[in-house]
Amino acid sequence: MRKAMAFPVRFVAEGESVQTTSKELDEQSVFVRCVEPPEPGDRVVLRLYLPGMERADSIQSVVRDRVLEGRESGFLAEFVDLTPEALQHIRAALETGPAKDAAPPEARARVGENRRLLPRYLDRFRVTLTAGEQSAERESLNLSASGLFIQSDSPPAIDAIVQVILDLPDGQPPAEVQGIVLHRVEPGESKPAGAGVQFIGADDAFRARLDAHLEKLKQR
Repeated sequence: MRKAMAFPVRFVAEGESVQTTSKELDEQSVFVRCVEPPEPGDRVVLRLYLPGMERADSIQSVVRDRVLEGRESGFLAEFVDLTPEALQHIRAALETGPAKDAAPPEARARVGENRRLLPRYLDRFRVTLTAGEQSAERESLNLSASGLFIQSDSPPAIDAIVQVILDLPDGQPPAEVQGIVLHRVEPGESKPAGAGVQFIGADDAFRARLDAHLEKLKQR
């Protein structure tokens, strides 16, 4: 059974690696969000950042379908020669349930809770959000391994592809990532206005920095 599930994914196609996120998962395949997906029939090497799976775990896959339409853009990768251990982790994630991402800012991981596949933390830092020709400095309200919520009185439209520069408080230069707007809160609603953005395009350096920052948030 396929489930909507957002978690980080790394794929390598034709020698190029991309850090992105998933849309759906089942025991045989994963749908990977990507603005420029590989062609059907292409071989790709996946790394699924699921709980319990080591970063060294690589899964050989083949592209069965590709979509080039807004929030649906991406590709369906069918697993090839999946190891029993990897299958066990995938089944465990599916049993945990869907991991909705880019939620409003009140969503927060707390000690002793395991409500979500990937925890989300309240975390404020400066963000530069660019949608089309519009660019402005904003502030994050929460952060997870697969996305963040950005406070804004004029959030971009749902399905908009945006560039986000995160001024992470780690003493390093700002980190840039491509994202898609999956959640939008208008001014005047009961929750803070802004946009929930899911990461869909980054490099390995971004993933390493983000993981390190999330580990610090987990320990605080």
